[in-house]
Amino acid sequence: MPGVTGEAARAKTELRARFRLATGAYVSALDVARDGSLGVVGLGDGRALGFDLRTGEELLSVNAHDGAVLGVSIAPDGQRFATSGQDPAAKIWARGGALERELPGGGGWVERVAWAPAGGRVATAAGKRVRLWTADGAPIVETEPLASTVTALAWRRDGAVLAAACYGGVHLLPVGAGDETRHLAWKGSLISLAWSPDARVVACGSQDASVHFWRLASGMDSQMTGYPFKPKALAWDADSKLLATSGDAVVTVWDFRGKGPEGSRPLRLEGHKGLCTCLAFSPRKGVLASGAEDTSVLLWEPRRGERPIRFAFLEDEVTALGWHPEHHTLVGADAAGTVCGWEIG
Repeated sequence: MPGVTGEAARAKTELRARFRLATGAYVSALDVARDGSLGVVGLGDGRALGFDLRTGEELLSVNAHDGAVLGVSIAPDGQRFATSGQDPAAKIWARGGALERELPGGGGWVERVAWAPAGGRVATAAGKRVRLWTADGAPIVETEPLASTVTALAWRRDGAVLAAACYGGVHLLPVGAGDETRHLAWKGSLISLAWSPDARVVACGSQDASVHFWRLASGMDSQMTGYPFKPKALAWDADSKLLATSGDAVVTVWDFRGKGPEGSRPLRLEGHKGLCTCLAFSPRKGVLASGAEDTSVLLWEPRRGERPIRFAFLEDEVTALGWHPEHHTLVGADAAGTVCGWEIG
């Protein structure tokens, strides 16, 4: 079987494709609506394309940015989505594709965009600054310049705090009453960010090929080292117990139950031949999806074993993965512009 090791070749069944789209351009971003009705991908040629998550039918296509789309985020009610890209403004779009608002970035590219879980705010990052906007595009606040370019944004599950990663650590920016701005300091360049669903831990991949994390209640931090490559993909399970990390062809999973991962051996999920590029836990079950440079997509149940349970292939390097909120569909996309929806039985 091309693209995977013998362990993956013994996976139970190949995933059945419900739909397959050919967009014609590198897929740089993907998001799935909370109600499962809509998926939106951002493309390297500047387009944003929306599709029905059940049938794969194309619902909209807009020329979103002059350069590549860098970020896509769908509003919690599924009626709007936001994009950012290689031009000076993020944009808010109606579900049907009409442009509603532009969110100026201050001169350069707007690299990051993230809609708050409660729906009332949108965060953008351009260069060293983070900006908050209302859902209607009115400015709320702009931060002072951080130490370096913001590399990742992630909202706390309740939408009351926004985390921004850059060189020198993570900044926790409150947008509601009762929380204070915090700086989780670390002398290094952070490249990925994942906030645990229970809001107790913030984890980051680092430029020095390590994973750094903070326990927010105590402020204590720890580091996992030994990765051959930079861990650009991180994913928590729905129970905030398992943290899956990239940084190798092997997917490394750390267990945060009990006293946590310090001093313990992680699970090593071996199946891909190429470097793991994407990770996504199902929101409903303890199933992890991983994608790799070798075009393979593998499903795992880390609590039950270290062998993949199902597999699929795309046409090129896997660039994005996303789950339907009810678990029955996994969406994957690749560098050749393929978007595929697999049925999970």
